[in-house]
Amino acid sequence: MPTRRHNSAPAALPDDDTLIDYINSCAQPARPRDIARAFHLDAELRPALRRRLRELAESGQLTKQSQTGTRKADGLAKSGMPEISLLEILGFDDDGNGHARPVDDDAADVDICVLLSRREGRAPAVGQQILARLTQLAPGHYEARIIRVLDRQPKYIFGIAVAVHKNTSGKYTSGKNFMLQPATRGKRDQLNLIVPADIEITDGDLVEAIIQSGRGRFSKSARVIANLGNSTQSGAFSALALAEFNIRHEFPEAVIRETESLKTPPIKGRRDLRQMPFVTIDGADARDFDDAVYAEPVDHGGWRLMVAIADVSHYVRPGSALDREAQLRGNSVYLPDRVVPMLPEAISNDLCSLRPHQDRAAMVADMIIDQDGQRQSFKIERAIITSHARLTYDQLQAVYDGTLDEADCAVPHGTLHSLFGAWRALTIDREKRAPLALNLKERRVIMAEDNTPIRIEQRSQNEAQRLIEDFMITANVAAADRLIAAKTLCVFRVHDTPDPKKAASLTKLAEAVGAHFTIGQVLRPRHFNQILQVADGTADMTTINEAVLRSQAKAVYSIDNIGHFGLALRNYAHFTSPIRRYADLLVHRALNDAATKTGQPKDGLGGILPDQIAEICTHISETEANAAAAERRTIDRFAAALFETRLGETVDGVIVAITSFGAFVRIDDGAADGLLPLHALPDDFYDYHESKERLEGRHTGWVFAAGDELKVKITEVTAVSGGILLDWVDGGRIDKSPTRNKAARRRRSSSSAAGKKPTKQRSGKSKRR
Repeated sequence: MPTRRHNSAPAALPDDDTLIDYINSCAQPARPRDIARAFHLDAELRPALRRRLRELAESGQLTKQSQTGTRKADGLAKSGMPEISLLEILGFDDDGNGHARPVDDDAADVDICVLLSRREGRAPAVGQQILARLTQLAPGHYEARIIRVLDRQPKYIFGIAVAVHKNTSGKYTSGKNFMLQPATRGKRDQLNLIVPADIEITDGDLVEAIIQSGRGRFSKSARVIANLGNSTQSGAFSALALAEFNIRHEFPEAVIRETESLKTPPIKGRRDLRQMPFVTIDGADARDFDDAVYAEPVDHGGWRLMVAIADVSHYVRPGSALDREAQLRGNSVYLPDRVVPMLPEAISNDLCSLRPHQDRAAMVADMIIDQDGQRQSFKIERAIITSHARLTYDQLQAVYDGTLDEADCAVPHGTLHSLFGAWRALTIDREKRAPLALNLKERRVIMAEDNTPIRIEQRSQNEAQRLIEDFMITANVAAADRLIAAKTLCVFRVHDTPDPKKAASLTKLAEAVGAHFTIGQVLRPRHFNQILQVADGTADMTTINEAVLRSQAKAVYSIDNIGHFGLALRNYAHFTSPIRRYADLLVHRALNDAATKTGQPKDGLGGILPDQIAEICTHISETEANAAAAERRTIDRFAAALFETRLGETVDGVIVAITSFGAFVRIDDGAADGLLPLHALPDDFYDYHESKERLEGRHTGWVFAAGDELKVKITEVTAVSGGILLDWVDGGRIDKSPTRNKAARRRRSSSSAAGKKPTKQRSGKSKRR
C-alpha cells in the first residue's frame, strides 16, 4: 500500500507494478479518482494516470492480474460492457468529469467516468443520454469518451401543483388529486401529478418533477421529486430559478472551513498605497466593493489613472476546496430578491470587499494616459490599499451635474473632478474607436422590505456608471496586454464578428427607418451605429436596438484571442471582478505568474494545462449564460405577478418582435412583454414575413410590424411561467395600396393552383368569441 508523503515532496506517478498491486488489493473496483487520492497525486497528474491505466488495460495486464482472484473474475464476467454503449449522465465530480450509468436497466452495476472535452462538441447535462466509446480500466470501472450527445425531451419539469378531482361531468374541480401547471413559458398542457408517499404537497406548491413515460392517461404524467415551497411565499420565484437552472447555492462545509483561517496579508512584498485616496463607487444597494479608483493630472494634459481590484487570488488558491467550488459556480448569480455569490461571504463581503478605512490586499493597474485617452505606460502589481470613501453612482452623478458639492462627499479636494478629467480623456479615445453604441434600458424589480415586488423600473446608464465602465475597460485591456507581452496563458473575453446571415436581416429594417446598411462589406461596429443613430429618439429606437443586439454573436471566454468586436478592441480580458467571475480570478493568477522572476516557481495558475483552461473557458461561458437566463426568467415572473391584478385592463404597447404565431408586445412602458397571438388579431389570414418583421392580412390588408404602437387588453396572466396573453384593441394599419392588392391576388391564386392551404390559419376571432 502507498505511504503518505510529506507536503514538501511532490508526488510522482507510481510505476506499473505498484499500480497493479494497489488495484488488486482493493476490496472494490478502484477508480482513477481513488487511485489519485491514495497516492496523493496532484490534479495535473490525473490525465497521465488515466492514460497509464488505459495502457495497462489495453495491454491486458490489469485483466490478467485481476483473473488471479475469483472475485475479480466474477466481476469482469458480470460487468462486461459493449465498447460502444448508450449511457445516461448522472452528475459531475469536482474534476469536471461526468459519472454515468448504462441506459439499459438490466446492465451490471458498473462505475463509468465520462471524460468531457467540450472542444469536441456541446457538453451533456445531467439526465442527458450520450453515445460513448468505453475503455475498461479495472474490473467494474470504465472510462467513456463521448461520440455524440443525443437530443431528448427534457426529463425534469417545474411547475405549480394544482389540487383537482373530477366531478360527475368529468371536469376538474378543487380536490385532493393534483395536476402540474408547467412553469415553462408557452407550455399550457397540464400533467397528471404523481405524489410519492414520503413527499407532502399542498395546493399552490412549486414542485420539481420527473416526466413519466407510459400509455393512456399516464402518457402525460410527472412524478414529484422535490417540493420547493408554496408559490405565494417570499422568495418562491428565486427558489424556482435555482432549481430550474441547477444553480449551486449552498457552500460545502469544506469550503466554509477554508475561509475561517484567512486574513489580510502583511505589507511585505506588496506596494504600500494606503495613503492614495482611492474611492469605491457602486450602486446604493451593493454589498461587496471589489474595485476602487483614483486619478490625478500629469504633465502635458495627461492623467494618471489607478484601478485597484480586490486580490482574490491571495485567498483562493488553485486546487483548494474554495477554488473547486468557485470554478463549478463560474460566477455569482444576481436575482431580484437575492444574490448567489461565487465565493462565501467571508471573502466576498469582508476580506475582498474594499471597505472604507480598512487595509485590503489588491491588484492595482497603474496607467498613464494622454489628453486624448491613449495609454502611454502602465504596470500591474500587488499592493495594500485603503479606500477613503464609499460613494454611490447617484452621489457621483450629482457632483457631475453640479447639484452636490464634492466637499459633501468626504473626499480630498479635487478627487472626483480628477476622475471626471481622466474620463473625458478616455471618452475621446472611445469615440475614435467607435464601439457598438447600443442604447438599451435595464429592467429592475423594485422590492419592498418584505421582498415582495412593488414595480418594474427601466434604467439607462448615467455618466457616473459610464465613467466606471470605461475605467474598468481600460484596466481590462491593460491586463490582456500584460499577459500577451509576457507570453503567458490568458483567458480572453472575446466577441466574434456578427453572422452575415443575421446581419442581413437588418437591411430592410434599416431602410424602414431611413438608414443605410450594406451587406458584403467588412462589418465594423460603426456600421451598426449608423442605424442606431438614425433611430435614436424615435418610436423605433427600442426595436432597432434589440434587432441590432440579436444580430450580434455572443461574447465568451477563450484562450484564443480573436478580439472583441462590440468594444472594437484587439486585446481584451476580464480582470476587474474576481469576486464574482472565475475568469477574472484566472487572469489574476496569470498576472502573478507573469510577475514571477525567472527561476522562481510559478504558482499562480498552479501548472494548469492549456487544454484544461480551454475547457474551463467553455464551462464558465455556459454558467454565465445560465445565470443570465435565470435572471431574465425571474424578472419575467415578477413582472407577470405585478399584472395579475390588472386582468381586463387596456394598456399601451409597442410590438418588439414578430413571429409566425403572433407578436410580442412590450407593455406599460417596458415593464413586461406579452404575447398577442394570431387569433387575437383582427379577423383575417396572416402571412408572416420574417425579413420585414411583419404580419400581413390577405383579405383586409391589416399589417402589424415591429415598432407599431398598439392598445391591447390583458386577458391572461400566468406568473409562474412569466406569461402574459393579450388581445388587440387598436393600432396597426391597413395597407390598401394597389401593389399590396396585386401581391395578395397572386398569393391566393398560386396557393389555389398548387392546392396549398394558406400559410397561416385564419385568426379565428369570431369563433373564439
